[in-house]
Amino acid sequence: MNDDFTPRRPNSAAQDEIIVKMLNEVGRNDHKTTSFKLWDTLVITPFSRPEDMFLFMEEDFSLLSTCGKTFTELRTEAQKAAEKKYSSKSNVTLEKIYDIFTKMSGITAAGRDRLMARECDLIHHFAFARRTGKLLFDKAKDCKNRIIVTSDSYYPRDVIVKILCDCGYGGYDKLILTEEQNIPDSAPTAYLDAVIKKSGVEANNILHVGGDFSADVEAPIVKGMRALMLQPVQPLMVKSGRIRGFIEEKHLYDMEDSRLMALRCAFGLYAAYGFDVPQNKKPQSDLCGDNYMTGFIILGPLSLIQDFSPETELQGELISAMESNKEIMDGKRDFEEMMYCHFGDFIEKYGSEGCQLPLEFLEKHSYIGDRNNIMPLLSENGRKKWGKPASEPKLAPVHAKAVRKNPVQKLADKLFPEGTRVRELTEGVLNRKKKK
Repeated sequence: MNDDFTPRRPNSAAQDEIIVKMLNEVGRNDHKTTSFKLWDTLVITPFSRPEDMFLFMEEDFSLLSTCGKTFTELRTEAQKAAEKKYSSKSNVTLEKIYDIFTKMSGITAAGRDRLMARECDLIHHFAFARRTGKLLFDKAKDCKNRIIVTSDSYYPRDVIVKILCDCGYGGYDKLILTEEQNIPDSAPTAYLDAVIKKSGVEANNILHVGGDFSADVEAPIVKGMRALMLQPVQPLMVKSGRIRGFIEEKHLYDMEDSRLMALRCAFGLYAAYGFDVPQNKKPQSDLCGDNYMTGFIILGPLSLIQDFSPETELQGELISAMESNKEIMDGKRDFEEMMYCHFGDFIEKYGSEGCQLPLEFLEKHSYIGDRNNIMPLLSENGRKKWGKPASEPKLAPVHAKAVRKNPVQKLADKLFPEGTRVRELTEGVLNRKKKK
């Protein structure tokens, strides 16, 4: 997807400073080659869970199979099976995943090819340029550096090439795919040797840009290269505050359910656009102390609920107060436009379950740094109600992938929730036994 949407929110002064520092590092005279990781650095998607893209394939799959499981379930299981089978000695590819998927689902070879082509079309459609990554890429080109793009993706070369070109990265010099270099998935930093070999320069004249501290900073430095870290947007969003942990706790075992698709996509967009330029967590704030971000993730998801009715009088007043603030409303309008830009009307078929939860978090648990932005807009009665100390929310750990637990683990979580004293004591005893 060629993303040409420009958010209304300008960068903060701290973010502008970060951009300047990164551009200066890319523009150093001693860099002759710049290598970029593809995913999370140059290209991102609007999903908070990669598996959510598979929901777009359920109808295609239903025409090909009467299997009792959904396409998303089978496709996820097939990928895990492929990783277990191939990762230690070779690469997981899309063809290997679909070979396993075909056996699991019982579809025909023609059906397999049709679904595989559909998935390639979808990842090409949803991928879009990360703005900060594009700035760094363009800076390297302006400096006449040799550009190498690396990818450990299981998608084939032609799909990756189309994504790069449509995202504005057609000016690269080399594309290194770990599969083509016979680099097993169990050796995540071995691709750097291929980068050095194809760069045509000494290692100390190469700058590598990526988002994983171990693989993209420590490993290049050990090999004599320079490194610049551009943190992935999802972890930055999670670390910015407690709101995602609050929602994960509310849906501890069904966060991956299709009914919560709209809510998950809301957080996918919040990460992609709100945390493109890294920013540190603000003290006493879950929303970066920013009115725009408040409008985006509080009022934005509410706009997906038809005929929303506030659950409490205070919620109604908070909504009215936020709607009177231009910066907050800019965030809401951007959310609505981004949601339609990326997903069209597709989200509507899954409903809007859970989209009121960000508002509930704001009402009951928000820090003073976020309340102070809205408090002056409330009535005297509203300020009295909301001025009481906020309660601390229950938080669940946020994982990049869905956590699957057996019935015993689920029962243990219900009896002894994570974070409770009895859970900590129990885990401490078990860990001591394991060490013995």
